[in-house]
Amino acid sequence: MKPLASLSALAALALLAGCAAQPPFGAFRAGLTQELVDTVDNPLLYVGVEGLGRESTVQPLQELDGVTTWRTPDGTSAISTRDGLVVSTRSLGDDLMAADIAGSVAASKGQGGGGYYPRFHTTLDGLSQPEFEAFQCRVSARTSEDIVILGRARASVRTDETCTTPGREVTNSYWRAADGTMLRARQWISEGVGVIITERLN
Repeated sequence: MKPLASLSALAALALLAGCAAQPPFGAFRAGLTQELVDTVDNPLLYVGVEGLGRESTVQPLQELDGVTTWRTPDGTSAISTRDGLVVSTRSLGDDLMAADIAGSVAASKGQGGGGYYPRFHTTLDGLSQPEFEAFQCRVSARTSEDIVILGRARASVRTDETCTTPGREVTNSYWRAADGTMLRARQWISEGVGVIITERLN
């Protein structure tokens, strides 16, 4: 993998770490163009954190045991993904320290028996002690859907899953291409972070 490429043009727009006067959520994504993305040699992922109103691009820092860690241009925030699904976040506040998402990965690929499957999230409480949240999930919809990324239509299969735990129900959505690439995902992370949107830009 090449070293992290210069992202001065992208970094000038916004960062997950935030700034004194943040633009409206979505403004950073709207400002991304194919010309900007073409200046980056490495895989590039858009990340939008709805609950915090933050967005940025990230590039892969390392890959270990099937988990890819992606870092913002200034190195202050990171997410990790497995098969395109977020398994951890760092420096976002109520971070997801780890997640067991094997059932969700299989569901996003159209695999599994169609019944319920577990999903486990680990976060930290106010005393930095681990808290565990167990969900029961099931696929609620699967449809073919063309999505547009940087002006280019991409064919995908969209999978929606509904996950429940006492006092909470969330829906995650995954758009996967025929070659297995996760083109877009919308996933609930934690109470403090809310939903993270990822989109593969190249």
